[in-house]
Amino acid sequence: MMNLETFKRDIKTRYRTLGSADLESKVSSIVESLHNEWSVAPDALSVQEMKMFTGAMIEEEGESLYHELEELLAQKERIERQIARKSEELQHLKYNLFNALEKHFGSDETTLERLHQVKIQSIDLLEILEEITESAVITTLEKGSDIEETLEEIIKEITFESLNANVLNAVRIRRILSSILHSAMSVAEATPNQADTILRGTLRGIHTALIKSIEKFRQYLLYVPEEVKALYRDEYKTIEVELDNVDTLFTQIFHGLKSHNNPAFVEKLERLNEEITTGSDELKRLSQETVELLRSRLARIKRGVTERGNKLLKSKSAQEAKAMGARAWSVAKSAMEGAIKGAKDVMEKK
Repeated sequence: MMNLETFKRDIKTRYRTLGSADLESKVSSIVESLHNEWSVAPDALSVQEMKMFTGAMIEEEGESLYHELEELLAQKERIERQIARKSEELQHLKYNLFNALEKHFGSDETTLERLHQVKIQSIDLLEILEEITESAVITTLEKGSDIEETLEEIIKEITFESLNANVLNAVRIRRILSSILHSAMSVAEATPNQADTILRGTLRGIHTALIKSIEKFRQYLLYVPEEVKALYRDEYKTIEVELDNVDTLFTQIFHGLKSHNNPAFVEKLERLNEEITTGSDELKRLSQETVELLRSRLARIKRGVTERGNKLLKSKSAQEAKAMGARAWSVAKSAMEGAIKGAKDVMEKK
């Protein structure tokens, strides 16, 4: 039986002796060595032997490329670390800037409210989402009336605003919903007599926000220009898959929450979510309708566009449309005005 390690070592050694010969000559020489040194015909090699044989040549022929690739990967990791640091610095800069503005804008509530709204839209909500949710839940409990209904409205606005911050993406959606549910569970654990109310209100708010966001995206699809559809063809195909599996979204989220939260509360969440979905299939129905709409739109977009199509995609209007439509969840050009204000108004009225 052939010793694979020895076989690989011999092939590599033989390959090195061929120096700067062209690839065809090297391969010819190595294949010939199979007959002369190993008394094996190429068609007699097993899958493992073939893998070892070709792998040895690839390693030798591609050695310099492997080194270059490793260096590029190292550079990529360094750049990613630098980007992360700079992004964090930028976030701190934004916080400091808005805090300074608040001090100099005086005490006018209307002005400060507008500034706060802009601040929320300028800073990635993911970084402060848990704090926002916890504060909203605690404030609602302190108000003490219509807790579930108030929470549903507030969580709807927070979730919707967060979802609108980026193009529809399954990983981001799961992270947003997980953060919100994690915070809600933390407060629910601390106030067990209100646990069901807190969790039910939070789940209802999330469901409503998802429905609202998908509906906006559906409207966007109906009226978006053809050039934008072509520019976002690949993104739309990904969105189609994600929407088609929306019924498994909460299952995945609950599974992830179990490793960092009280299992009993996660089970409670699952039970309450089942009650909500049993009572209404609007989220699933709307998702399926949007999937069908996406498929019909994608069917009209051809990968190999005509010369006229190429000119259209490169036109100034198309590039402007792409910039304006970068957030596929949003029909409007900017985040929904008054979303955070709406949540605050609800709290103030209760």
